[in-house]
Amino acid sequence: MAQLFIDKVGAIVAQNLSNENFGTSELATQLGLSNSQTLRKVKAATGKSVNQYIREFRLEKAAILIKKTDATIAEISYQVGFSSPSYFNKAFRKYYGVAPGEYKAKIINLNESYKTTNRTEVKYKSMSKRTLLIVFTLLLVSIFGFLEINQLSSKNDLPSNNELPPNSIAVLPFKDLSPKDNQWFSDGISDNILHALAQIKDLSVTSFTSSSTYRDTDKKIPQIANELGVFYILEGSVTLVDGEIKIITQLIDSNDKHIWSKEYNDNFDNVISIQNNVALEVTKQLKNTLNQKDQDILTTFPTENMEAYHLYLEGKRLNASFRFDDLQKNIKNNMQAIALDSNFIEAYEEVAMSRMLLGQNWGDNLKNSAESSKYVEMILVKDPNSGMAYAVKASLNDTKPIAEEYFEKAILLSPNNSEFHNWYSTYLRSIEKAEKSLYFARIAHRLNPMDHSSIRGLIWCLIINNKLEEAEDYIEKYRFVFRTKERLFTNEYSIILRRHKNWEAVLDWLNNKQEEEPKHKGFWLSRLAEYYIIVHQNKTMAYKYALEAYEVDSSFLHWFIEFLLKQGFLSEAENIITSEEFKSLKEWDKNYLMFEFYYYNKEYSKCLDLINETKVSPGVYEMSRLYAQLGDIEKYDSVYRYANGSRLPSFKSIAKAALKERDSMYFYLNKSKYHFDWNIPYLIQYPEFDAYRNEPRFKDLLKESFLLESRD
Repeated sequence: MAQLFIDKVGAIVAQNLSNENFGTSELATQLGLSNSQTLRKVKAATGKSVNQYIREFRLEKAAILIKKTDATIAEISYQVGFSSPSYFNKAFRKYYGVAPGEYKAKIINLNESYKTTNRTEVKYKSMSKRTLLIVFTLLLVSIFGFLEINQLSSKNDLPSNNELPPNSIAVLPFKDLSPKDNQWFSDGISDNILHALAQIKDLSVTSFTSSSTYRDTDKKIPQIANELGVFYILEGSVTLVDGEIKIITQLIDSNDKHIWSKEYNDNFDNVISIQNNVALEVTKQLKNTLNQKDQDILTTFPTENMEAYHLYLEGKRLNASFRFDDLQKNIKNNMQAIALDSNFIEAYEEVAMSRMLLGQNWGDNLKNSAESSKYVEMILVKDPNSGMAYAVKASLNDTKPIAEEYFEKAILLSPNNSEFHNWYSTYLRSIEKAEKSLYFARIAHRLNPMDHSSIRGLIWCLIINNKLEEAEDYIEKYRFVFRTKERLFTNEYSIILRRHKNWEAVLDWLNNKQEEEPKHKGFWLSRLAEYYIIVHQNKTMAYKYALEAYEVDSSFLHWFIEFLLKQGFLSEAENIITSEEFKSLKEWDKNYLMFEFYYYNKEYSKCLDLINETKVSPGVYEMSRLYAQLGDIEKYDSVYRYANGSRLPSFKSIAKAALKERDSMYFYLNKSKYHFDWNIPYLIQYPEFDAYRNEPRFKDLLKESFLLESRD
């Protein structure tokens, strides 16, 4: 009986393998049990917690994929549900005793591999058929590895060693050799050395986001340097035991020549001094001439309080995920750090940025943006040269012309910060400066070549500047970075549309995709549903595809309900909302969909009641159109007091349509042209625009998007 149960659990986990959010609650729902029952039964059957069972299941599936496919380690990590390749590498090494790359190269058998908790010596028998098979497989792996490296190096934007910029460096994640897991601390050391170097004029420093993808890699230094486009690599290790710290660093050039190395042994309280010394020594080795300002940067202590510094490092690492809980934790950590040291500028910067990101991505924009703005002003009083303060201030004011001045000041103060260049590029697209946007997108990508946001932004800039072949090259080269189809979908269809100037080519492509990729059939069907509305306004065909998308992949339930509501299938949506399937959704999703249900049924007072009664916190878009429908101009204006984000013109165009402010609606629709998600084709499916579809100005927009001819 126990085996039957665990077989069922295994089958469910396998079906949800790529879903990083699949855990105890989701498993319990599919088993028809409570969370506590699920925890007890899995523990009794396997001796493991649910999370441990799922994690080890994923790792074992990953090992099979590593052995049997030519997919990259990053691709495999996403396939088995790890959102971070670096965390996957760490978990794999901990479970098997070797990094994924080493495992792939040596083809270690699962039963023979080392496990950290019970290492055993791998014993080899005399030469046999099995040994010959291993040797033959290793040969094949070597050949495929050579071909992959050769193909990667052949791309025209990967320079040879002689072409690499001489004053360029990447800091790889320092290895954590501590008895306890202190990888977050080692990452903080690496990132802070990088941050110090990034302040130096005329030194190009690759973002830690990109360099961290090479954690536990088996790639050689020349290949890493070539892929990151840098001449120097700094690597090292950190050992922290009972308050004593040992840091070993070495600087290597792109030809694998060791330039410099040093070992530091000191008390933990002196860790900042060590970091500064490493950065100073690196600049000397690179023969950089430091002016007084540079020397001050490299000898400045962000804080003398080590407890505050500890909290800052831990929070900063979490901040990179953009997840709600992690952003909240980062804010909490850094507010505690500020309480310990009221002059700790970096802690203020983390709070300001996390508050801004919460407002942009997780609702309650007014409150979070106001808090972010408050911290920005506090920073600028203490440090008028904070690049982060000006970058956040620019983002908080990105509907105003002053934003451009703030962005340029942020970049002047922090020329190696890829995020600032990426944010500025996005802003420039919103004010229709496509060529200038491309310039800063290229810099953002150069500084952070493995970051999906900068890659996606660069591809979109290439498309709107009609550099379609180059855009396609980037899509193919960096496809492995993107976990989901959604991330590149708009870029891909836009290339087809601009090349053919005809939406039928896009629909043909979508039809082919849903046949070619049965694993992702639900996604392609959902796009077909939306684009039959966009292109032909054919609700019958759109509903057919939408229903099929949900039937082949139940994870599209949330999307299906939204589709039904938006397209006026209100009774069908109500049937689902009152069904058992709806109860399986997370609480936040259910509340949000109920908000949408009331909105499309024009029960606006119930929308307000729902907000007051639940924790649902609709964003700028939802609240602005709700207040527009209620005619509450004062509250409508308050929503946009601190509103920010590249989607803002699109949000405003819908709200202005609801307010029947025709000229403003067209103004914001025109500003939405260059956004790669909420652009004109995507926006016109919203029913708020129904009253304007036959107007000449609206038809001009359709014509620009190649839609008028398609509908005729």
